[in-house]
Amino acid sequence: MSLIGGSTKWVLFLAAQTEPESRHVTDVAYGILCLEKAGVSIRDIAIYIDGSDRASIENFLRSGTASKFDLRESKDFFADQKNNTHENVVMFVTGHGGPRGIDAATPVTPHVLLNCLKSSPGLKHAVVYLGQCYAGIFNYIGAGSKKKDDGEADPEIIFLGATNLHESLSLHTTEDFLNGPVSWLANIFLLFSFKWLSSPVDIDGDGRFTIMDSYKYAGVCSNGANKEMKTSALVHSSDLQAKFVSAKNAYELDQNPATELAFQAAYTNYSMKASLLYVHQECWILNAIPSQRIEAV
Repeated sequence: MSLIGGSTKWVLFLAAQTEPESRHVTDVAYGILCLEKAGVSIRDIAIYIDGSDRASIENFLRSGTASKFDLRESKDFFADQKNNTHENVVMFVTGHGGPRGIDAATPVTPHVLLNCLKSSPGLKHAVVYLGQCYAGIFNYIGAGSKKKDDGEADPEIIFLGATNLHESLSLHTTEDFLNGPVSWLANIFLLFSFKWLSSPVDIDGDGRFTIMDSYKYAGVCSNGANKEMKTSALVHSSDLQAKFVSAKNAYELDQNPATELAFQAAYTNYSMKASLLYVHQECWILNAIPSQRIEAV
């Protein structure tokens, strides 16, 4: 089966407790750009973003598409799925996450998302790319297809996570949008997932472009980018450590508001850079066997 060109709903999902960050909205804009490049019709792309400034969000999204689109809120996704008309759903989640799930006014827990997809009428397959922090809380849940009471099988769900029970890294990148290059801190796993869709690579060498290929491609590229970032962070942390030690010594010799402020600033800069070295991001996939069969194109 093929997702692009088939009966597939492509979902770009950004929930937020209050207002979404512009970098996450740009993630969505890049996703639209790549999906349309891949041949997905805007009619099959559903965009769910929280936030009160709808005009600003729409302006961000127009950097990725010249098509007319419908912008809805995250809560609308769950209402829309009750009237599902597609056989397949492919969902990309950006934004923040925590131990309770995807950040929103009411956090989206693994049970809520899984139950929504499992109960969607007519749905056969769902593929969910989770880019948020602590995406691993969506792992180890009942995603496989099972027989219902009426004898019919419920949908097969595949979850792909950018990270397990750790933070998810967003790294600086510059990509070509409709009106030229745009730079932002991109969710690196989603970035490479989108890139793969717009230009698929047969990682397995079996002559097909499957969801498993997208997972391996995004994982390898993410790990490479993360290694480069951590190497750079280590190099720069040495300079920041020296500045921190100098500011600390100056403050201990002469404790006044100026030296205290300099000491606090130096500590913040040093600790923020050093903390990147301890963020462990490793992608994962749940329900891997169907991902080897489902083709994107």
